[in-house]
Order: sequence, then C-alpha cells, then structure tokens
Amino acid sequence: MDYMKTDNKNTQYNLSPTFKVAQALFISYSTLQSNNTLENNLANILGPSLINAFNTENIREIYNNIILKHYPNELSVKSNFIKQVLLKPKNHVVIFEMPINVSRVDLCKINGYSTAFEIKTDLDNCLRLNKQLNDYFDVFEKVFVICSENKLQEIELQTPSKCGIYVYSISSRGNYKFQIYRRATISKRFNNRKQLNILRKKEIEKNFSVPQSSSKEDLIVSVLKKYSSVEINKLFKRIVKNRYQNQWEFLKNNKSQIFEIDYQWFFKNTINPALIYS
Repeated sequence: MDYMKTDNKNTQYNLSPTFKVAQALFISYSTLQSNNTLENNLANILGPSLINAFNTENIREIYNNIILKHYPNELSVKSNFIKQVLLKPKNHVVIFEMPINVSRVDLCKINGYSTAFEIKTDLDNCLRLNKQLNDYFDVFEKVFVICSENKLQEIELQTPSKCGIYVYSISSRGNYKFQIYRRATISKRFNNRKQLNILRKKEIEKNFSVPQSSSKEDLIVSVLKKYSSVEINKLFKRIVKNRYQNQWEFLKNNKSQIFEIDYQWFFKNTINPALIYS
C-alpha cells in the first residue's frame, strides 16, 4: 500500500513509485483518450523497464486498477462508494457534483429523503467544510461526510452532531470498506429560496401553480408566497429526481461495461461505452 500511519492522528504519504505512478496516471488520464494515447502515456510514466510487465491490450483496466488501488483521492473514494453503496438496487437517483449555493456537493441521493455526501480524503484539507455543510443543510434533509479512519477524529470535531459520517478503510490490496460511523439526523430546516434557485425556470413553471412570468425571480417569489416549506421541499425532491433519472438509470444499466474511474463521465454524457472504449 502507498501510505503508512505515522501516528494515531495523521497519515504520512510515502511517495513510493506506486503512489507516484498512480498519481501521474490520474493526472494524465481522460476518458476520451484513444487506447494508443493511453498506452503511450503509460509507457512514458512507467519507463521501458516496467511497461513490459503489463498486458496493454487491457489498457483502460490497467489505469482503472492502478488509480483506484494506489491513489486514494476523491475520485477513488467516490467510485468505490458508488459501486459498493449507491449502486445497490434501490429506488433512488444519484447525482454527481450538483452546485449548491457557492459549493458543489460531491454526491447527492434522492429517494424518500434528499441526502448530500461530501468526501474528505487524506489528501484533502477541511478549510471549507463548515461552509459546505451549511450550504447542504439549507437544501437537503440528510448530510453525510465520507472520510477515512485517519481523518475521523478531525471530522468529528468539525461537524455538528446532526451530520452523519461514513468511514472507509483501505486494505493492503487497495480494497475499500465503508461503514456508517454516525447516522445523519433528518433536518427540517430548509432555505426554500435556495432550493428553488437550483431548479430551472421551466421546471418551476411546470410543477408549481403560479402566474407565468418572464423572470425566474418573480416565479420564486410567487412560489414562496403560495406554497409551504413542506410542499416546496417535496416538489423540489421530485423535480430533481426526475431531472437526473435517465442519467442515473443509464449508469446503472451499463455499469458492467464502465470502468469505475469513468462513472461520472458516463453519467454526464450517457454515450454507449463501446463507442468510447473501442
């Protein structure tokens, strides 16, 4: 494994060749790169003495495995969390990187409840965490932080008790395991204006019975006057779920053909994986 504990509170990353290779592969990788380009990049990063150890016929699998197992950044944690937790057969829709006020939530889930997930890896700092959580609590009913065992104490100190915590560990083989350390408390404190700002003008016009207007702001004012907070929250969840339903279903239906490092790209673009990977 590419990192080692130096004490009970902090993690010191040992920049071994494996960590460096995984980091370099991540930086150089793009889903739209050709297999030839990926192979050339791999050869340049590994060097001639190591490239022969790999079967480059499976070049994307090589990138996927090295990055996920040896570079525990946000993408690696996110991909593993999606595969192990969120891709379970349940009636929910998952959304990647949704803008919330001035923040951008890593993942959110809409089913009976709305849930936000913020990832803090050992490569991240927590300087913006308080602001991010405040933004999420304005919009979502449940909020979780996903962190490593090494970062747990820091996260506990910086999060309110209503915020849930998922903790992950990484085995010597680079396999992730996620557990709920603290369950999230369901919040009823919403900023309905911020919820409505996330919606598109056409979505508000279609789903709320308010006078038509050329201005989104006028529509929001009308909704706030006519609808209760509970009603707005209910419709907000339904609208967001409907907006991303097809994208999430595409990812679920094609997950066996998509490498984990590309989950977010295919969620956004919904293109046949065979066309991209050929």
